[in-house]
Amino acid sequence: MSEKEYVVTLNKGVDYAQFNQEMIASTGSGDIPNRTVDVADARALSTRNTHYALTDAEAESLRNDSRVTDVQLRPQDRNDIEIGYEAVQTANFNKSSSDSGDYRDWGKITHSFKENKYGTSTSLPTNPYSRPFSMDGTGVDIVIQDSGLQVDHPEFKDANGISRVQLIDWFAESGVTGSQSVNHYRDYDGHGTHCGGTATGLNFGWASNARVYSVKVNGLNGSGDSGTGISVNSCFDVIKGWHQNKPVDPKTGYKRPTIVNASWGYSGSIGSSFSNITSYVYRGSNYNSGTSGWNSTTAYHRDTYGFYPYYRSFNYRYPVRVADVDADVQDCIDAGVHICIAAGNNSFKIADPTDPDYDNVIFWTSSNNYYHRGSSPFDTGAIIVGCTDSTPQNATTERKTSFSSTGPGVNIFAAGENIVSACSTTTRFGNTQYFGDSNFKQTNISGTSMASPQVCGVGALYLQADPSLTPAQLQNKLQKDALAVLKDESNDANYGDTTDICGGYNRMLYNRYSNAKPYSSNTYGLRKKDR
Repeated sequence: MSEKEYVVTLNKGVDYAQFNQEMIASTGSGDIPNRTVDVADARALSTRNTHYALTDAEAESLRNDSRVTDVQLRPQDRNDIEIGYEAVQTANFNKSSSDSGDYRDWGKITHSFKENKYGTSTSLPTNPYSRPFSMDGTGVDIVIQDSGLQVDHPEFKDANGISRVQLIDWFAESGVTGSQSVNHYRDYDGHGTHCGGTATGLNFGWASNARVYSVKVNGLNGSGDSGTGISVNSCFDVIKGWHQNKPVDPKTGYKRPTIVNASWGYSGSIGSSFSNITSYVYRGSNYNSGTSGWNSTTAYHRDTYGFYPYYRSFNYRYPVRVADVDADVQDCIDAGVHICIAAGNNSFKIADPTDPDYDNVIFWTSSNNYYHRGSSPFDTGAIIVGCTDSTPQNATTERKTSFSSTGPGVNIFAAGENIVSACSTTTRFGNTQYFGDSNFKQTNISGTSMASPQVCGVGALYLQADPSLTPAQLQNKLQKDALAVLKDESNDANYGDTTDICGGYNRMLYNRYSNAKPYSSNTYGLRKKDR
């Protein structure tokens, strides 16, 4: 009998202890194996996931148990999926601190300067990255769950030059069993440093005085970096445990808020060509080689079916849901942790269970996947962020990028094309010298990866004003205060059109032509003087 380590994910609310007792008993009933099952990993802080040593046949049978969401191999053991960033380099960054050219290129300044100083203005301040608001994330913890951080980058210092990066042993601080690499924090890729700079950079970011933490995810490794991150089966557990162990601040009566940015996701490959598609189901109708007009090379056509991996390395890939990762996200949120997640760059419509596209599925060779359910980590309780492009619009309208995922599963949009931020000196992205110190680097990158940390940073400003906010309340306030920016054509025949968000939430974090929000007076008043 050949056993493998499978993750059994239970439905929310199932009696975890009772199920586990049945699994480890000598006799089973129904779909439970009729033997003593070894626990490979108890996942003590998880309320829904346990790892068991199971045969393939036992795993398949167990999927039929009414209490079980799914039974899957650990993500790192699956050869059909891979973890990846929701970001791409669209052009080499060619601005430097000595550049005397025009800094009005919005992607180089808008998300950080956050004021309409271009288009009608011919001059900019000496520091192009100064901010016009006084709320700065004081009292809030921001966790960048990514490829690590260049911890000595000046963007992660405070106004007095003191580093805000907190170097902790995540396993020791959370109570989760495991060990942390000595290189856990080093960013060999550059993606994590860029996201961190966008969320909380001293000049580039929104929450410039928040404490900064990094959880490096194993698999998001740069060149020369192998296995130094925390596995996806623990990377949310350690954040949850650490947050739960925080003391209550006697001044506020609440724990320091924790807000996480996760600009990564899972995808699968259909192979080298869409001709590998053998059939698909679209809104309850089956299509295959016997269907009139069938053509495997157009089965994915976005104008009709909405399956269109749009951008570069994402060709021939589809979003993948990983049940145990999604459960971990929900566990974190239930514990009071706020989580922002990049929607993805495949131009997919992310449906919800009420949407007619939720059960759309494609088949090829021996695999199949529901292609409108979004990529993990994804869950209803997380803030899912799409992105807009750099094409000038007007004071009331912005345009989503051609690559951003959309649909009911996307909660809010933020700028995501050619966003400038910090970058590590060891990086796969093109870069140039940091404007403030030639020993460090900065770069521009595009993607929903760049939009999500903006929402994370602004979320930290709201949490500074009111640390009692629950994840649901924060999401509601961000959406309520956001600007209406995208035209929703409500036309499923226009997948990928830059003005069509396929039922997504029609709001953007801020508008480059309007400085009304999010940093002007609102419910909490992000300017202290306006409170």
